[in-house]
Amino acid sequence: MINVENIKKSFSGQVILDEINLKIPSGEILAILGESGTGKSVLLKTIMGLLKPDGGKVEIDGVNMTKLPERKKLDLRKKIGYLFQEGALYDFMNVFENIAFPLKEHTKLSRGDIKEKVLNVLKVVDLEGVEAKYPTELSGGMKKRVGLARSIILDCKVLLCDEPTSGLDPIRSRDISDLIRDVSKKINCTTVITSHDIENAFRVSDRLALLREGKFVAIGTQQDLESSEDLFVKDFIR
Repeated sequence: MINVENIKKSFSGQVILDEINLKIPSGEILAILGESGTGKSVLLKTIMGLLKPDGGKVEIDGVNMTKLPERKKLDLRKKIGYLFQEGALYDFMNVFENIAFPLKEHTKLSRGDIKEKVLNVLKVVDLEGVEAKYPTELSGGMKKRVGLARSIILDCKVLLCDEPTSGLDPIRSRDISDLIRDVSKKINCTTVITSHDIENAFRVSDRLALLREGKFVAIGTQQDLESSEDLFVKDFIR
């Protein structure tokens, strides 16, 4: 379970998150929607512990992330996968090396075990046979898949996806959205996706939360949002 309680965050006096609250049950796929610049990515990075909130707390499975010393925070992050918008792959590493990097940094697995885990996760994201390729040889959709493989390689319990369909055409957007849903269910992790892609967010998420001016204006199922009388909600999902 992820518990976001009264989180506040400002930059240079501009309020980005205004005492927001959110509970995400274990195993749920939640999509956080909102216009560009409304703080969706800031919220993800606050949940991850990459940003420190000005007030409030983030709890992951009962552990207060905001109060942990940095070393323990790093230990907790090993169970949190983060899929960046552009994949954030290392250009000087091939696909195998990119995915294996967290295993080499954070485990004592043998070369053989690392190879087995990498090849298995490539099967999970439907990218068998590309382990020797470099990021410059991959399409945008393939880079997202490699990024997803790397984010789950440590058997994460929480998966955070920052605008995973950004820059992709409609077909690739649907494919990566479906893959995130399928992977999340297969490894039974709690997944949070930020997006302004309404169609795919509706298709893959259990619930959705709409962020506006630092506050959530709606949280619920697709049916809940579609039946909302709030004018901004109605306009946003139209």
